Amino acid sequence: MNEQIRNPDMDNKSATFLERLSRWAVPRRITLNRAVLFVVLVVLTHPRNRIFFAAGLALALAGAVLRIWARVTPPDRPGGLVMKGPYQLVRHPMYLGTALQAAGMWVACFGFRNFVSFAMLGLILGGYMLFVYKQAILLEEEEMMSQWAGEWEHYASRTPVFLPGKEAVKQLRWSSVGPLDFRRLEKFKEWKNFLACLGIFAFLWFKLVYRL
Repeated sequence: MNEQIRNPDMDNKSATFLERLSRWAVPRRITLNRAVLFVVLVVLTHPRNRIFFAAGLALALAGAVLRIWARVTPPDRPGGLVMKGPYQLVRHPMYLGTALQAAGMWVACFGFRNFVSFAMLGLILGGYMLFVYKQAILLEEEEMMSQWAGEWEHYASRTPVFLPGKEAVKQLRWSSVGPLDFRRLEKFKEWKNFLACLGIFAFLWFKLVYRL
């Protein structure tokens, strides 16, 4: 429900090396995200088609807006679960928004002439997202269960983890958007993510125009 989660237990001897590594990565994912982005932006992004660039930009902006919507949706009661707005669709709309942004960057770089780098970009972004964010979801849901038990079980039983169901999307109305608390936007600094998204695509546009 929220990206602010406790540090995972690194002393679990039954966990595999990859599980321990992913648990180590979860609380450090903001720093890791920046490092991965820097490498792939410099080395593997070679946008060549303006139509795919526009499609990727639209997808990434949709992800950024979804994250903002999730951030400004307050809990049903102070200190309680957030179950309205995008949380009616999925239990982790913040992570879905992040995935849409990564997918948008990938789509923006589609091209047959640079297919090898495009495929490598997809493998790295997809593998990284799966490796880090799957573990983040598991740890976060453990914490939600420990805090809200029955209420969380009821919510989780009717709401998918990551991908919204067709019926839930069909039932969306303008009334589903609110209530909203835009003070949360400043509290969680979500506007920084939106500006970063714009900055990434400005850099990709530069590479597209100058064929870099």
